[in-house]
Amino acid sequence: MAKRILIIDDDIVNLKMATHILANDYEVICAKSGVEGIDILRYSEIDLVLLDLYMPDMNGLKVLEKIREDAEISGVKVMILTASGMKTDVTEAIRLGALDFIKKPFFPTELLERIKKALQVEKKDSILVVDDDKMNLMLVQKILGIRYDVFCVSSGSEALIYLQNNAPNLILLDLHMPEMNGLETLEKIRNINKLSDVPVIFLTADSERSTEIEIFKAGAMDYIQKPFIAEVVIRRISRILELYHYQQSLQQEVDRKTTELRESNRKITNLTTQVMMALVSAIDAKDAYTNGHSLRVAEYSRELARRMGKSIQEMNDIYYIGLLHDIGKIGIPDRIINKPGRLTEEEYQLVKDHPIIGAEILENISEMPGISIGAHWHHEKYNGTGYPDGLAGEEIPEVARIIGVADAYDTMTSKRSYRDILPQTVVKNEILKGKGTQFDPVIAGYMLQMIEEDTEYQMHE
Repeated sequence: MAKRILIIDDDIVNLKMATHILANDYEVICAKSGVEGIDILRYSEIDLVLLDLYMPDMNGLKVLEKIREDAEISGVKVMILTASGMKTDVTEAIRLGALDFIKKPFFPTELLERIKKALQVEKKDSILVVDDDKMNLMLVQKILGIRYDVFCVSSGSEALIYLQNNAPNLILLDLHMPEMNGLETLEKIRNINKLSDVPVIFLTADSERSTEIEIFKAGAMDYIQKPFIAEVVIRRISRILELYHYQQSLQQEVDRKTTELRESNRKITNLTTQVMMALVSAIDAKDAYTNGHSLRVAEYSRELARRMGKSIQEMNDIYYIGLLHDIGKIGIPDRIINKPGRLTEEEYQLVKDHPIIGAEILENISEMPGISIGAHWHHEKYNGTGYPDGLAGEEIPEVARIIGVADAYDTMTSKRSYRDILPQTVVKNEILKGKGTQFDPVIAGYMLQMIEEDTEYQMHE
């Protein structure tokens, strides 16, 4: 259902122009005088009033004052239409709760945008006033009470009690109070998490430069000097609340974009994992005897990395590198991979090409520049007798040394066409025998720890 807008203006041209601009988006009702407008408000549901400031029978300020005095219609949103409003009139209109001012003649886009913004305002801003002088509290209540929800207390301790269960949009804080002064009160307010960013304006009769410096050092947004001038109070509070809401909306937008980015990253991560798992399935499907090999090597590699003190990010990287360490087997004919008997020398040379094929495939993944390392060098040996490059010792990248140990362990603890899973004691002895020759001695030591802890021998295919 369209929002209903009441336009109160004695100028027929203005009424027709505004109606023409708004008719496509809103239900528009027109009144040619303040009296007529108030009657319409009493008997109709109105979402927003556009009120001319200067009219002959009853000016806009008087109309707005009567609206605020009538309990049945006092909460209606009002925007002021004016050709050249005087400062005192504008200040009084703000005090009476006018949301905005639109200069005549108005541009259609500006009018629509301002109305849209006004209709989005859901409730009055709330202000906590802290001052030990009751006359000051009464004066602030009079100046701000219509436009804002104002709650007054007479000491810092009362303010802290109120703030335990309430979060105002702004705090007006007297600088000089007995028991707990304004600066001490502000320090305690800032220790309340939900109020760490709430704007604070000090109230003070001091005019010394040192006081001003002290106020801003304490983290206040501004200060208002006593005795109060209504226009100054209204304009400073209005400006600071506008800035506060703007900052809040910016923060909400940042939070929303951050949430969207996290969700996008989550989807990309899930997609990446799914693509990797699909590749792993394709790799393992080529070898009828090593189903699940890549996944187990990845898990063993991650556990070795954890024991070596690697970070979570490094552990995850090693896991993914381990998943794809055998991707080069995609380039080896199935008849060779699944041959039940001994390979010929020529066939064995083809199998030994799979690290190079795997590295060439994975080097194209620019987002994970190290992902080809495991595929390329996991068959290198610590004593330099491995392939494809005959690297030795720490010439072999650490990731490849980790995967090499994990790969050898899973090979021994998986069924093959020519044998069953090897006994745990045999596997342990082979790791011991290869320590410092086939395997990095430190990494082999961590694998031996894992074997020792696996008392039920569950760490196998």
